[in-house]
Amino acid sequence: MDLATRKMVYYGLVGLLIAGSTIALFQASPVQFLPKDGTLSIYLADIQPDIQGNQVISFGPLLSPISQTPQGLLSLNVTIDSVTIHSNGDLNDAGMTTNTKFTFDVMKPFDVSPLISNAKVPVENVTMVSLHVGSATAAVKGLAGLQPVKVPSEELKIPVSPAVHVKAQMTSSIVISGTAHIVFQGNGSIILTPVLHVEKTTEPQ
Repeated sequence: MDLATRKMVYYGLVGLLIAGSTIALFQASPVQFLPKDGTLSIYLADIQPDIQGNQVISFGPLLSPISQTPQGLLSLNVTIDSVTIHSNGDLNDAGMTTNTKFTFDVMKPFDVSPLISNAKVPVENVTMVSLHVGSATAAVKGLAGLQPVKVPSEELKIPVSPAVHVKAQMTSSIVISGTAHIVFQGNGSIILTPVLHVEKTTEPQ
């Protein structure tokens, strides 16, 4: 065997050894070298308050005659404590839930759209986002202390159409906006029923 042939055989064996070692390393290692998840960022744009009902508080029966003074809603704070991302329109699907703590005042506009959630999610088409309301309270002119606010079902469901596609190692975003219907009932309770929608989305980048 001449020198040139011996070199070819030598380099061929070295190449096979390197390739075999590399394959064995990838098979044996539990570490994912390339993340398969993408990132979904969810923002909140302005929520327009829509106040309904008789905003009047009565003082009585100790006062005679009963006097009345108009109420004014000074603030209405809502705390979102978790976000669930659904990969299809069926809410029976548990989806993927991430905990958060985001509080905003319905009565105050935003200068910029704040971030609600920034989560790693599998590659998928996001078709619905659910925001869970942990608490809601209002400050009302003429009433001492914060007043509890009822949010029916405590879940704000926002369909995402067209669906947002999440790609591995890339970031997509959803901006939510809408109207907050605030109802003063005759028994003094306050009910908040937001109607939210997706204002805009950005593709993976």
